[in-house]
Amino acid sequence: MKNQLELNFGMLTVEQQECVDRFKRSQKSDVNRRTSESKTIQELLLSGGFEEGIDFVNDFKCKEVTETRSFGYGDDEFEEEVTFTKAIGGCCLITDYFDTGKNQLVIRKTFVSENGGKLECSTVTSQYRAYKPSSLLTKLKEYNEREKGDFERAQKTRTIIDFTVEKYKLMFPKATVTKGTDYNGRYSYNPFPIVKVEFESGSYITFRLGWEKDKEYIHKKFDGVASKMNAIEMLNIFNNQ
Repeated sequence: MKNQLELNFGMLTVEQQECVDRFKRSQKSDVNRRTSESKTIQELLLSGGFEEGIDFVNDFKCKEVTETRSFGYGDDEFEEEVTFTKAIGGCCLITDYFDTGKNQLVIRKTFVSENGGKLECSTVTSQYRAYKPSSLLTKLKEYNEREKGDFERAQKTRTIIDFTVEKYKLMFPKATVTKGTDYNGRYSYNPFPIVKVEFESGSYITFRLGWEKDKEYIHKKFDGVASKMNAIEMLNIFNNQ
């Protein structure tokens, strides 16, 4: 009877209130844990030579929020508006990142965690393990240098591609000159840029680029006219060479 009256007046049952209270206690425990964790990580970062605002940021904070949450399971599931303290943010390393899709070098923040007095950040390390703070700083600097290097090489390659395309457009105005991508072998996952010069006959040459302008070399070639010849026609051509 009591539970039915509580439901009729929009009140929580004893069991439901206990469920909500457990949630609040769990959130409070999580806030305490994350507060301590954030402090420890920051201390480790500073001890390893990281500079706040340059190598890392700590945007951890706690705030009181009111949200409608779901509790319980199955037939006992219910929703209740609850006010609790929530932990947001944390310590993040500041990294350079070459966004190939946008062709931009951007700043990206990536979370760092603590494990046994050491620090983990798989984004900037080649191995999924914890490092001493000073070692992780070295890894961060190496990672940033690689991203900057990839960006600079991409800009140089883009300049060479544009130059090569315009070069062959001027040399062969009737040809269609395009830039594209090719691979070494059928199962290769290392693409490289090419420039294709194609004629109305279907004949074409694709060039692979060098590290400087005018250093391109033939990657593939196709004779559209010869491909339509029979064996005797081909042999006569070879005989007259």
